[in-house]
Amino acid sequence: MTSVQILSRPLDDELRRECIYRGDLLVFTQVAALAELCAVTDALIRSTFGDLDPVTAQFELDRSDYLARVASLQKEYRKHPEARRLFRAALEHVGVAVWRTCWDWLYLRVLPYGEDYTSRRTAKLGFHRDTWSSNIYSQTNWWAPIYPITADRTIAFYPSYWSRPIANTSSGWDLELIRARQRGEEAGKAAAIPVVPEPSEPVDTTAELRMVIEPGDLLCFSGAHLHASVPNTSGVTRFSLEARTVDVDDVASRRGAPNVDGRAPRIPLDWFRHIEDDTLLPELLVREERRDEIRLGGNSPLDSSN
Repeated sequence: MTSVQILSRPLDDELRRECIYRGDLLVFTQVAALAELCAVTDALIRSTFGDLDPVTAQFELDRSDYLARVASLQKEYRKHPEARRLFRAALEHVGVAVWRTCWDWLYLRVLPYGEDYTSRRTAKLGFHRDTWSSNIYSQTNWWAPIYPITADRTIAFYPSYWSRPIANTSSGWDLELIRARQRGEEAGKAAAIPVVPEPSEPVDTTAELRMVIEPGDLLCFSGAHLHASVPNTSGVTRFSLEARTVDVDDVASRRGAPNVDGRAPRIPLDWFRHIEDDTLLPELLVREERRDEIRLGGNSPLDSSN
């Protein structure tokens, strides 16, 4: 049974990961470094949109101009040194053992109101488990809003699927196809390939859980949770940041959330780099003589359990 834990102080990293691997949702409230990161992010966003209010700028700019600004902002944010430093500090503050942790990259998601300004960079993500594509069941997701949010512009979870399989397209999904699609978009020949694997049967949304947290709060959850972006009907744009982490020892020992329906054909360990020195996760596993403890490819998912 998934539970939501509201935490006002750090949590021991071993206990945190145990909670995540059993499906709990953790909210760390008012993390000082994250509040500072929100301020830094706000400054970057406002420099992108000039005198316009960022959450309503879409109504003042034509579509191509708006999307070009968003693309430039996201590209800058992904490797912004101060943003990365503050996010690492936020992880340390909540108890993450960064010396044994890898992350992917810091992503600034921009979700405009409605559908008129939808593009690859501003599209809402439909129902998915991150593990359908990453195939790494020790993956932890982190999510935080930059500005205040409401239930009609947030992230939603479907906890009834934590231990319940759902038919999906993970077995035929391949990142290389996605990259080819993106190259096709740049050449004006986009192919209709989903950015993430999708359910291939209807989703029961009866038990939908929409998370509404404050700027400065940090949401932590397993990449194995079925979740989605809530369609933005609020009238203003949602800005949020997200990142993913893995514990190196847990990857090596195949410890993580249960795999109930993932069939991804690859395990892309090189998506993750060590927080402290950017060493790729596969290199860390080799360095610790653990390559033989995991499969780096093949046709079977990396099954794991608590």
